[in-house]
Amino acid sequence: MIPARRSDDRDHAGTLPAVPLIDGPDCRLWVEVLGDGDPVSVVAHGITSSSEEIAYFAHNAAGTRILFDFRGHGRSEAPPEEAGYDYPAMRRDLEFVADTYGATRAFGVSMGAGAILNLVADRPDRFERIVLFIPARVDAAHEAAKDRYPPLAHLLETMTLEEVADMAVAAPESQPLFETRPQWRHLIRARALRMNATGIPRALRASVDGAQPLADASVLSRVTAPTLILAHEGDPLHPAEVAHRLAELLPNAELRMWPEPLSMLDDPLAFANRVAAFLSGAAVA
Repeated sequence: MIPARRSDDRDHAGTLPAVPLIDGPDCRLWVEVLGDGDPVSVVAHGITSSSEEIAYFAHNAAGTRILFDFRGHGRSEAPPEEAGYDYPAMRRDLEFVADTYGATRAFGVSMGAGAILNLVADRPDRFERIVLFIPARVDAAHEAAKDRYPPLAHLLETMTLEEVADMAVAAPESQPLFETRPQWRHLIRARALRMNATGIPRALRASVDGAQPLADASVLSRVTAPTLILAHEGDPLHPAEVAHRLAELLPNAELRMWPEPLSMLDDPLAFANRVAAFLSGAAVA
């Protein structure tokens, strides 16, 4: 077992010590191990995000949770652009971490969900249970990403993170969300301030120009693992039709839809419990 930070590895002042990085496929990856025992679940975040942002989603899951930052995100290193930042590249990071720590279950958010799909397309029996949270695409280009991702990549390369954070919370498309859920203003600003200004622009460009999660979506018929798909309406970056299509393609899928973007997180504890119940094999409320 490769050493990684554990949730109880704190010094006498309660501060987490320096975090070791493990040697991944193309760079060193940051990994955190929470809990112990079986089952072992790997947790994969979305583009521009990090494991720190989504740790709570799997907090109540039984057994061991393996959180990691994809290349160019969070506290992982950013390899040269030619190393790849598209879905197949992110899949390599996910597969390496999952295989290293013996993960039997997987939870992926957006890009993380796409990396899981890319992996199980080749290894349909790789996971015993899968959770896909707001999947963004399957085998087609992402029109909304074409409009939003290149400008964000440019901002990250030409402005400070403080300036990017100010622009993120002032974005017109975010205002309806802030009107009904003002707490997201702080969360979106905090995400921007954590962004890797070198790696994330590479990932954003690859998301527009690189390979899709799947070349042939029909291969998902071979993935028989119970799969929970959690999605919402009204989000152009995570279209509801993608979730519905995955529910049709995956033979043992269960789809839960919410009426508004991120409304499933209005009760974060209930959401975390739903994820935990599914990963452990219990009935999901």
